[in-house]
Amino acid sequence: MNKVRSALGGAVLAGVIGLTSVAPAVAAPAGEGVATGTSAVAAGKAPMASKTERIKKLGQLTVKGQKSLDAWYAGLGQYRKGKNPYKFNWSTDGCSKAPEKIPGGYDFTFPCHRHDFGYRNYKSLVGVSKFRSQHKKRIDDVFLQDMKQVCGARFWADPLTPAGRKKAKAACLKTADKYYAAVRAVG
Repeated sequence: MNKVRSALGGAVLAGVIGLTSVAPAVAAPAGEGVATGTSAVAAGKAPMASKTERIKKLGQLTVKGQKSLDAWYAGLGQYRKGKNPYKFNWSTDGCSKAPEKIPGGYDFTFPCHRHDFGYRNYKSLVGVSKFRSQHKKRIDDVFLQDMKQVCGARFWADPLTPAGRKKAKAACLKTADKYYAAVRAVG
């Protein structure tokens, strides 16, 4: 019985290999037709996501919640590996002219980067007017959420006393509120 399974598995594999090698022969001759996503992938190029797909993905990366934040970090990681299937703008100026690192060991680098990501990509995809009316407040609210999450961080080897940490956390939250107020007013 094992020999039959091995032979059958080999035949199926041979059929798959045979089918994949025949597929190019039945395709349209070179120069005819339009390149599709499949042919673009076969040529080694990732197909460009449509504007609708890009807006949908952007929405998934710029909403409140840990799932969205995790997806954004995963996207940033892929971008840093040279993969950017949605052709998003991942550039950032950090927290503009405000410091990213604040007393107590808190760091707003990634909340500022995600905020820039939302602003730059929505402005590019939907225009400044639609961005301001439909997306800006949500992205600013996510920015505040991300900063508050940073302020809630627990440090493994905390050099501060519990009272000192409580004071530093309160200062962090106050700074987060100031940054939020600034982007709501100017951003």
